[in-house]
Amino acid sequence: MLEAVRDCAGFRAFVHAGSSSEYGSNCAGPSELAATAPDSDYAVSKVAASTLLQFYASKHGVPCWILRLYSVYGPFEDQSRLIPRLLREAQSKRLPALVNPAVSRDFVHVNDVARAFDGVVERAAELKSGQIYNIGAGRRVTLEDLVAVARSSFGIAQPPEWGSMPDRHWDHRDWFSDPSKARHELGWSADTSLAEGLRQTMDWMQSNPDLIREAERASVTAVKT
Repeated sequence: MLEAVRDCAGFRAFVHAGSSSEYGSNCAGPSELAATAPDSDYAVSKVAASTLLQFYASKHGVPCWILRLYSVYGPFEDQSRLIPRLLREAQSKRLPALVNPAVSRDFVHVNDVARAFDGVVERAAELKSGQIYNIGAGRRVTLEDLVAVARSSFGIAQPPEWGSMPDRHWDHRDWFSDPSKARHELGWSADTSLAEGLRQTMDWMQSNPDLIREAERASVTAVKT
């Protein structure tokens, strides 16, 4: 794709969906200038892709940017992931199996992420090509916080059973963003609160049962129903 747009007259912006996983073990609020420390095959591949885009920007003048996305959630998310599992159980006033309540993430709604992509395209002419932007809410949300919001939003009386799912050996305790560069250069920030985002996602899931069943069959890992 980068080769295809090198000599494309009037081409405006190549915006790449990078990942906060590129920071690897250096994942507690890093700036875009922080060192990457990838600690998975996936993270290594994403760092390589970002490096390739920066090479095309500097060597070939391709207008391209990298958005390092944090924990994106909302419609069409893989159904084996945490928030779809949480909302699926919430429909029956239950909670899923849970790991350590202190584990934190930076949850950002897909609508906010889409606005970030739009923001780069709209401002492409005034942005330096090859730049990286962290796209997250900039808030450390623990699993305990997330479950509390879900219980309050959906009237779940069942108490959480912490440790009913083993911690994942590759996971990190704190994983959150510093989105200040995106705020200053793109005029972007995540506007959707966690409670609002969960309610919107629940409404979408309940309005699209056929899509949810199809998504469960096509999930990256098996969905337990």
